[in-house]
Amino acid sequence: MPPGILLHTHSVIAFIIALSQIGMLVFLMNLKTDFPALRWLKLNYFASPIWYLDQMVRFSMYPGTEGSLFYKIETIFLYGPVLIFQMLANVQIAYLFIESKFEKERKVILKLLVPLSLILMGTLIWNELFNKSNFDVFQAISFVWGILLFIFIFSVTYRKALSFRNTNHDAYIAYLILTGASLSFFILAIVCVIFKLFSPIGYWTYFILVFLGEFSQIVAYVRYSSVFVGFQLKITAYSLLMLLVFLTVFTLVFLPPELPENIPGRLLQQNGLKIVFLIIIASVIVTSLILPALLKRTITRPLQQLLLAVQLPVLYQDEIGSLTSQFNTMTNSLQQKNNKLIEYSDTLSELYNNQQKIQEQTLNHVSQEIHDNVGQMLSLVKIQLNLAAQKNNTPNELIAEAQENIGRAMMDLRDLAKGMSSERIRVLGLVGSVEQEAERIRRTGSCLISIECKGVVIQLEHQKETILFRVIQECLQYTLKQSRATELLLSFNYIDQCLHINIKDNGKGFLVSRENNLIGMGLLNIHHRIQLMNGRIIIQSEPGTGTNLHIEVPLN
Repeated sequence: MPPGILLHTHSVIAFIIALSQIGMLVFLMNLKTDFPALRWLKLNYFASPIWYLDQMVRFSMYPGTEGSLFYKIETIFLYGPVLIFQMLANVQIAYLFIESKFEKERKVILKLLVPLSLILMGTLIWNELFNKSNFDVFQAISFVWGILLFIFIFSVTYRKALSFRNTNHDAYIAYLILTGASLSFFILAIVCVIFKLFSPIGYWTYFILVFLGEFSQIVAYVRYSSVFVGFQLKITAYSLLMLLVFLTVFTLVFLPPELPENIPGRLLQQNGLKIVFLIIIASVIVTSLILPALLKRTITRPLQQLLLAVQLPVLYQDEIGSLTSQFNTMTNSLQQKNNKLIEYSDTLSELYNNQQKIQEQTLNHVSQEIHDNVGQMLSLVKIQLNLAAQKNNTPNELIAEAQENIGRAMMDLRDLAKGMSSERIRVLGLVGSVEQEAERIRRTGSCLISIECKGVVIQLEHQKETILFRVIQECLQYTLKQSRATELLLSFNYIDQCLHINIKDNGKGFLVSRENNLIGMGLLNIHHRIQLMNGRIIIQSEPGTGTNLHIEVPLN
């Protein structure tokens, strides 16, 4: 052994805990998602293994080593800063983990802890440089600092546990575990202050409660955080955790801690402690390197292939092989059903497209008939009335009223014919056709319609613009007949390869429900039309507040 170094049982325990903290740090550094407490968790598990490795060295020193140059440098530049970082991180984690609460209090406490940390650091420096490295003072400083902080952490975790009790069961359990961990740290600090660390009670209490506290925190952070933890990582982590627990119990049972001044007893344990160190190192290598490789080959990779492939060869005569066979059977059945669904969907889409074409052809035909036959007949009647009025040479109120009514009827029929015809959409485009339709409604005096257009207008395929025009027509008809709106704003916004159409009125509104959506506004048909273009429709309405209908359609 190097001069001044004599292995101790708690050197092994400190090494075991340091390995668990390093494992947790590796886990945190490989996370691809973020959450509020993550950076403080990283700081904690960066400082924590350094602190426990420092403890491993301290427990391995010969009695009387305190006060050496190495001891002073290690205390001032390693022990003190790492302890401060660890405790500051634990306080912030208590506030931020799972969900941030008491945010104002957290910021105030962080500001207060900075000067308190400087006081702690200054006291440690004073003790090492001007008080001859008094070990009793050193322990008192460390454990009083721990008592105060763990009382505070206990209060935070307990209050947060109560706040989650009726709203979030997982968070409630997580904070109960963290409360128990902080309580264990508080108890060990009290015991060590009363009975001293280097005593039978201090030895057993210190590392048993530290072990329970640290491992409880790891379980809480991994189990109840909002991040995804892979199956392979879980198995490896829990296997490593169980292994470290077993090695800790084994070491404490077969190599119980000796007091520092019992040099003969400690010398007798050296060979056993060396063997335990080697077992720990070998076990950690096997668990952290070989076990993940075996899991990846036998479980993780086959499961990933199950997710990616349709059919897989059965390579293993075990549970994975049985799962693969059942998966192959299931995928065959699903593939057949999926093919039928695709055929059915294609048939429905084709039928709906044909229905749209037939509807447009019918409307165009009716529009043409109105223009060519009914329109011409009304024009002839108007001419005849004009001739009759000229022959009489006297004003006739009935003839004048008939002429006016026929004029309005002809104008309405022309507007109706234009609204039915899809050819004007080809000529005027979507926005121009909607402007013409809005003007027709304005002339009735029933509703004031405003139209605005933002962005560079991009002309869509004729069929898409026709479908959108019919959708807007249906919305306008609803506004006139049912919503009793007096004002309506219709906006077109061409942005990010998408056309956004917003229709907002000041009508009576309605409760947005399935019945109202499908029956009151006929939105089932509108939804089908928008889906044909891979678009979506959003409706916002409440009684007395009007209706806001938003349509998004991709331009390509």
